[in-house]
Amino acid sequence: MNNRVLSVDPSTGMASGHVKWMIQIPRLCNIFMGKSYHSFQEMLQNIFVPVFEATLRPADHPELHIFLSNIGSFDCVDDESKYDPLLMTEKHRVTPDVYTKKDNPPYSYWTYFLYANICALNRLRESRGMNTFALKPHCGESGQRHHLGTAFLLADSINHGIKLEQEPTTLYLYYLAQIGCALCPLSNDALFKKLHDSPVGNFLKIGLKVSVCTDD
Repeated sequence: MNNRVLSVDPSTGMASGHVKWMIQIPRLCNIFMGKSYHSFQEMLQNIFVPVFEATLRPADHPELHIFLSNIGSFDCVDDESKYDPLLMTEKHRVTPDVYTKKDNPPYSYWTYFLYANICALNRLRESRGMNTFALKPHCGESGQRHHLGTAFLLADSINHGIKLEQEPTTLYLYYLAQIGCALCPLSNDALFKKLHDSPVGNFLKIGLKVSVCTDD
């Protein structure tokens, strides 16, 4: 982080009352494991320890404290089209401190541990009168359909979700819970689903909580 302090509106504590930023976490153990960190636990600590410290001692970390006041959510992103299982096999089921494989753990593993850390962080920040963070992972764009089930259990909303049209039961759950879907028709047009086939119109008609976005 550079030394420039954001200009903050003293009445809101934010640089803007209408705009918040998102922290995007790449699911890239296959690239960073053994280089930037040596276990999944170390990766989680690299992300969350500074945030917890700035929450506990904002006066010691003024720039990070101001930065966090402008953050609305955490995202998690990778190429969803790469196959991954719903869960680890019993043989490989391990806690983050002993997960040192270069292969990415399953989407469900990543999302659960992000969720658990964000939940603990949010309870701490609530107790100190600070803003909290939503979990809004990339989900249901091109990957396995079980990603949508994981996000239903753990996420506040998702980025994408076009695969919900192939899963009517899961789609109904998203409708009942009003889990937000940030659909990106132009991005999908270039990669996974042509614009004229986008489900965004149908999703709106049936009452899903949908916004139209521009991806990253």
